[in-house]
Amino acid sequence: MLNLLRRANWLSSLVLLAAAALLVGLLGRVGWLQTHVTRGDLQELRAQHVARVAIMARRASIYTSDSTLIAGSVRIYSMYADPGYIMDPQGKLNALSGHDVAEARRVMARTIAPLLNCTPDAVMATLKAHLYYKDGSLRRFLWLKRGVDYSFYARFASLRNKLQKKAMADIRHGHSRQAEIYYHALDGIRFDRSTRRVYPLGSFAGQVIGFANSQTGLQGLENQLNALLVGRQGDMVYVKDAAERALWIDKHGYKPANDGMRVWLTINSTIQGFAEEELDKACRKFAAASASAVVMNPRNGDILAMANYPPLNPNNYQGTPEKYWRNRAVTDPFEPGSVFKPFNVAWALAHHVVTLDEMFNCHEGRYRDPTGRLITDVDGYGELSVTDILVHSSNIGMTQVGWKMGIPLLAAGVRAFGFGRMTGCALPGDSPGLVRPEAQWTRGTLTSASFGYGVGVTALQLARAFCVFGSGGLLPTPQIVQAVQAPGGPVYEWSQLAGPPQWRRIISRHVCHEMRSALEQVMVRGTGQYSISRYYRLFGKTGTANLAIPGADRYHAHQYNATFIAGGPTPYPRLICVVAVHKPNPHLGHYGGTVAGPACSKILEKSLLYMQVPPDQGPQTDPWWGKEAEMKKLKGLAH
Repeated sequence: MLNLLRRANWLSSLVLLAAAALLVGLLGRVGWLQTHVTRGDLQELRAQHVARVAIMARRASIYTSDSTLIAGSVRIYSMYADPGYIMDPQGKLNALSGHDVAEARRVMARTIAPLLNCTPDAVMATLKAHLYYKDGSLRRFLWLKRGVDYSFYARFASLRNKLQKKAMADIRHGHSRQAEIYYHALDGIRFDRSTRRVYPLGSFAGQVIGFANSQTGLQGLENQLNALLVGRQGDMVYVKDAAERALWIDKHGYKPANDGMRVWLTINSTIQGFAEEELDKACRKFAAASASAVVMNPRNGDILAMANYPPLNPNNYQGTPEKYWRNRAVTDPFEPGSVFKPFNVAWALAHHVVTLDEMFNCHEGRYRDPTGRLITDVDGYGELSVTDILVHSSNIGMTQVGWKMGIPLLAAGVRAFGFGRMTGCALPGDSPGLVRPEAQWTRGTLTSASFGYGVGVTALQLARAFCVFGSGGLLPTPQIVQAVQAPGGPVYEWSQLAGPPQWRRIISRHVCHEMRSALEQVMVRGTGQYSISRYYRLFGKTGTANLAIPGADRYHAHQYNATFIAGGPTPYPRLICVVAVHKPNPHLGHYGGTVAGPACSKILEKSLLYMQVPPDQGPQTDPWWGKEAEMKKLKGLAH
């Protein structure tokens, strides 16, 4: 018995000494590692066990002025695999070992194959084929399915939960090995969470909004306002195990993301719908190549609608030719033709060069200016007042008005109405148009600019300039952004961030009243008769301009820009609208009064009714009331 006790004491002492020696050895090894490990070794260890991931900020939404969502972000998921961990060719990475690794692979393949719409063998073949990079290094990342929605992710989570329940059941029945296989089968399959930009209304204001990917804006306001919408990205540092699973988050390595600022535009969804509908009808009816429409509030400069044809669906922008991605109402200047005449007349009135009653000889449609250049009118007229020069859109009469002003005064008027400079709106591609400096004006320029040639303007510039007649003589700065809001913060009007919009007085209220009266006659008895409204007294002007031949000092004989610009109601204007149609089929129609006019009038009419503006037109004021059939028979509504 004594011998047994001595033997037990000896064995226990031996075990204790061995344990102490092992502990001393481990401590010595730790000490050696701390003093002899290289910087490269530390970086490699940190790379293996410490990960930094970006926390993506949510891109903010864009709304219309009536809070209709037109651009938002949805969560998407992308499934990826870690082939190196799953296949584990060197037996160092997987949480399992030996035959258990192969069995876990088979369980994994059977589980995810239905999600990927393939067979388990196909899953295994894909992993084997992509196990190594071309340089022979082990691949640790492989996309399996990208850009899927939450339902896909939820199906995967459900399958993973079923495997974990099987693992728990096996543990209860004493099958610990099989439990580990089920528990670790999907360790090498993970998901990356990101966002995708969506546009619920499709092509609604497509060129205005533009489009974006998950990280940045690429076109339109998505690009222009990207700094507001994108927010600030955060990041997180965590410690991981060999299976790439997070163990804990470093409290000093976490910075939350700040989502972007929500944006409300001045665009009204209903008025935008009217503009797009009527523009589409006009372009299809006259087989036009492209067109633009702008609706503005002359009292505050808000852009209530901005439409382009052909439309752009930001959800599938690749399906639209790239030349139609840009917002042509802002970026593409064109020679306006006769819609330019009201601005020249208003400037002449403001500087007492002419009066509306002053008469000019229009020479029955053929006239040579002081340089000998031949000027013609579609219809021949004799003596016309300045009002009737606008009503009948006489190039000859306007040439004489322009020459009476002279180059310095006419050039100053063109600049005063905002042509030749950017409008100051927040829209990308805001073009200044094409206006020569006064020093480069010639007598030929004087004649051409008098009736809208030799200058290039955009649809937005035309709408802005026409707002002068509706605002009492003030030139507004067009506004497209109404308000912004930081996450959880107050809503700020755009003017609070960007400063109040600039207004400049161009002409007096009296001249505005005179111009509205004259331009109303264009609708009643002039070239705008096709566009008269049954509900409202409108004032407007037609324009038909031949297209210049690039690189040549001449114009196409049968290619045109057809334009119409109008506002109303005449006594107290609430809206201004311009419709510019590019290259309509001349066999179907090409005059501004027939191609663009009806669309412009309909947009104004529908919009004013929607705004509940009381009608002011009726049988007493409308000379064409109930005479639609006669209107359709009218011919020769020129310019």
